[in-house]
Amino acid sequence: MTHHTTSASEVFLVLVPTLSAAGAEGLPAGVRLFDPGVAEGQGDATRFTPANLPMSGHVAKAMLAQFVQLARESKTVADVSAFASGVYEDFHKNTTHAIKDQIQAAVQGEDAAAKALERTLSKAQTELCLAWALEDVARELKGLEARLDDQWKTFEQNLGMDGDDALDDDGLGLVEGKPSLVPSGPAVPARMILDAVLAFLPEGCGLFSRDAALRADWEEFGVTFAPASEATLARFGLEAQGAWLEAEAEGRRLCLSRRADPEKAWQARSVTVLVPAGS
Repeated sequence: MTHHTTSASEVFLVLVPTLSAAGAEGLPAGVRLFDPGVAEGQGDATRFTPANLPMSGHVAKAMLAQFVQLARESKTVADVSAFASGVYEDFHKNTTHAIKDQIQAAVQGEDAAAKALERTLSKAQTELCLAWALEDVARELKGLEARLDDQWKTFEQNLGMDGDDALDDDGLGLVEGKPSLVPSGPAVPARMILDAVLAFLPEGCGLFSRDAALRADWEEFGVTFAPASEATLARFGLEAQGAWLEAEAEGRRLCLSRRADPEKAWQARSVTVLVPAGS
């Protein structure tokens, strides 16, 4: 599979916190979806797949399949995360990077800093695969909820119920007996997704979000938005002056952290973020 990677001179915005295409309808041309190595399709210019992902597509997809299965069976993200930690360890041991590290360490000694970064990026990729899996399952549940609503309406109509009918005890019991699903399901916290995306975001690229709750969180962490300049719009290929707000902020603020992690250089780097003016 061929993935779209970035050149040193190419800049774009990456959508957060959503990863999958299902929640990305109508995105501006300058915005891409982040692919942690699991997307299908060839040469998709709407996606950004980092060239430095530690795990190969084959390994990432195998991990994704396990996460999806677990997410279908779990009620909380804690259940999934606990399992994910063990899966990460198993998969990382078999990556080409891990094998290469072992050979290099045996031959010339271990570069502790490089190995630590490799491990951090592997964990970031794992978290993004987990987020992708949970989005998939949330969509499944949402689809089931919609079908259940349709079937339940038909059931009520067959019983001769409508909104103006006074229900007897039996009828009320039937209506209240409608099964309840939880379409949201477990999800990876936005701060983890943001930190993982920033770990792979190329220099000069930025973030884009249409999530009003995330914008509010950013503002709570000191991110200040103002009307996007013509230069910024031109840089990222956006149109409609006045429709966008921009901010420049440290990575640690964008991943909702009060202080930067000294082992994560991207948290100290300044990043551009754009949001719709009306969000």
